[in-house]
Amino acid sequence: MDTYEAKIILEDSVRCVARMMEQIRLRETEKVMGWDEPMQDHLSECTWAMEPHDGSSLEDCMEFLKRLHKGFTVAYEHEALACDVASKNHNDYDLIHIADMVRGWIGHGFPDYLVECAKEVNAVAKELLPPGAKYVKSEKGCEKIVNAFLDKAEEIIKKHNLQTWDDGCYGLPLGYLHSWMKRKYWVE
Repeated sequence: MDTYEAKIILEDSVRCVARMMEQIRLRETEKVMGWDEPMQDHLSECTWAMEPHDGSSLEDCMEFLKRLHKGFTVAYEHEALACDVASKNHNDYDLIHIADMVRGWIGHGFPDYLVECAKEVNAVAKELLPPGAKYVKSEKGCEKIVNAFLDKAEEIIKKHNLQTWDDGCYGLPLGYLHSWMKRKYWVE
């Protein structure tokens, strides 16, 4: 083997690792799809639309791996802190999920004011969802409960000065909360 062959093997190895890690990123994204939108978006966006392939340069693959490493680090640290926050709140994982949705992203560190806001939003959700055996689920019933929830959740978010969208406009946190409450309605 000469230095040229060693260089080619090194480049191909880095490309192979980058392509393998892209598959792992996709799998991790699929795991949270449909129930943890803030994490799903984080994992989808952390590589900034880079996708390694056979023709990718060594530099592009290294940049991809650097971005992915940072993305996985943020996700891991967020999950570890989320577990701590949940355990301090009677293992209420809805609470940490709501905090992520209200913020519209992960990695915010769960400040006390955000957790308090999430607690209030969670209480509204629990109050609005009737016990499963006492109602027949319907599209109309779902729409009514979700809209009532969003109105109250928006008030709470504003009260805590966490609104990130203009009044009357669509906001990602409201979109996240809409999907979450709809799932709660149909599942619980």
